[in-house]
Amino acid sequence: MLQLVHSNEGGGVEALAEMISDGLQRTGADVETRFIYPGISATTAQKLRGIAAAIVAITRKRPDTLIAYQSTASVLVGMIGALVGCKTRIVHQTAMPGEIHPAVRVLDTAMGSAGLYSVNIANSAATEQAFGHYPQPYRKYLRRIDHGLDAPEARHSRSDVLTRYAIPDDGLLLLNAGRLCDQKGQDQIIRALPHVQGARLILAGGGPNEASLRDLARTLGVADRIHFLGVVSREALGDLLGAVDMFVFSSKWETFGLAAVEAAMAGVPIVAADLPVLREVLSTGREEPVGFVDPINPEALAAAIEKQRAWKRSSEAVRKFAQAIRAKYSRSRMLESYAELINGPEYRRAG
Repeated sequence: MLQLVHSNEGGGVEALAEMISDGLQRTGADVETRFIYPGISATTAQKLRGIAAAIVAITRKRPDTLIAYQSTASVLVGMIGALVGCKTRIVHQTAMPGEIHPAVRVLDTAMGSAGLYSVNIANSAATEQAFGHYPQPYRKYLRRIDHGLDAPEARHSRSDVLTRYAIPDDGLLLLNAGRLCDQKGQDQIIRALPHVQGARLILAGGGPNEASLRDLARTLGVADRIHFLGVVSREALGDLLGAVDMFVFSSKWETFGLAAVEAAMAGVPIVAADLPVLREVLSTGREEPVGFVDPINPEALAAAIEKQRAWKRSSEAVRKFAQAIRAKYSRSRMLESYAELINGPEYRRAG
C-alpha cells in the first residue's frame, strides 16, 4: 500500500495517515507513506517536482492499494493509479468543496464521476452532506467513515509540562492545536485575548501565518501572554492537553475537527467555532462542556471563554463527556472499517 499526503505539517491529516498506516501494518500490510511536497513553504517549482516524483513512485511501485488524503493526492491516485492498474484507489475528502482549488475540484468531480476512485471517503455526516449536490455517479462511490483515534494521555504533571515550555502557571491556560493558517483562525483568539483577564494562550503548531500572528500579538500588547511552541509530537500534545484549562478551536471550516475531538477525549472544556460539523462530532446526547461561538467575532469568543471558566476538569460531567467521545470515535472502530474496505470482496471488485 502507498499513502500520499501533501506535506508533513503535524496536523490532523498527518495524524490520520499515521494511525491508518499503523493499524493496517498490524494486519500484515506493507504500508509506505509518501509526502508529496517538501514542506509548508514549498514553492510552485518544488510542488511540481514533488508531484512528478509521486507519479514516478506510483508508476514504479504499482501498489495494490493507493490511499490519498488531500485533493492533489486524490487526483494523482485516481488518474495515475487507474492508468497503471492499481486495483484499489481510496481517496479522502479533507476539505469542503468550496475550499478546494477550482481546477482541482473540476478534476476531482470528473474522476470521481468516472469511477476512477474505488472509494471516496467522507469523514462526517456534515462532509457527506456537503457533497450531496455532486453528480449521482460521483456520489455512488462516497462512503462515510468517521475518524477514530486513541485518547491522548498525559505522561507528565502540569507543573512539569509548563516548566518544559517555560510557561508561567499564573492564570487560565488556553490551548489551540493546529496549523497556523487562515482556516484555523488563531488570529481571532489573539484578538480575543485582551478581553480575557489573566489568560495565556498556547499555540501548538506551525504554519505560514506564524510571523503575522506574532506581529498581531505585539500590536495588541499580548505577546507576553502567547506561547508559540511550533509543531509538537503526539506525545507532547497529550501532555499539553493534560496541563491546560481550556481548548479553543476557532476554525472557519472543518470536515471533522480532529483536534477538538482529541481535546474532548482528554477531558478539556472547549470553546469551539459554531460549525455544523463541530456540533455533530462534539455531541454526546448529554451535558457537554462545550461553548459554541461565531469564530470571527473576538468579543463573542472572549465572552465564551469567560463563560467556560465555570467548567472544572475534575467534574463528573466533564469526565462522562470524555468517556462518551472516546467511545464514539474509537480508533479500533475506524481501523475495522478500513480493513473491511481494503480486504472485503465487494471492494476488490470495485477496483
